[in-house]
Amino acid sequence: MAVTVQAMPLQHARERRAQYPSYFKLGYAGLLAGAVVAVCLLSILYLAQTGRVATRGYMLQELQDQHAVLLREAEQYQYRIAAANRLDSIAERATRLGLHPAAPSQLRYATIELHAGPVVAQR
Repeated sequence: MAVTVQAMPLQHARERRAQYPSYFKLGYAGLLAGAVVAVCLLSILYLAQTGRVATRGYMLQELQDQHAVLLREAEQYQYRIAAANRLDSIAERATRLGLHPAAPSQLRYATIELHAGPVVAQR
């Protein structure tokens, strides 16, 4: 029967801790390279964000221009509607169509008698 001897946990932990610094030794060149990479990444992110903001600004300006054009068109249509609804222009169109005012002999009136009671809707 063989007996296995295990290292004590504290001694094993000390050995592992002694090995870790060798894994993470970068030196000045490694730190400088890491700093350069970090600055490059941050610069790229900053430029990408600035590009997006500029693009959105151009899109906003274009939409504002379209809005101004549509407002002008709406005002022109409102003017045309108001001009078409004037009574003198309506009378002019009616005479061009061959219509004329009714003579008093052509007028007929209808008399509608209403009951004095309340008015109720019926089906």
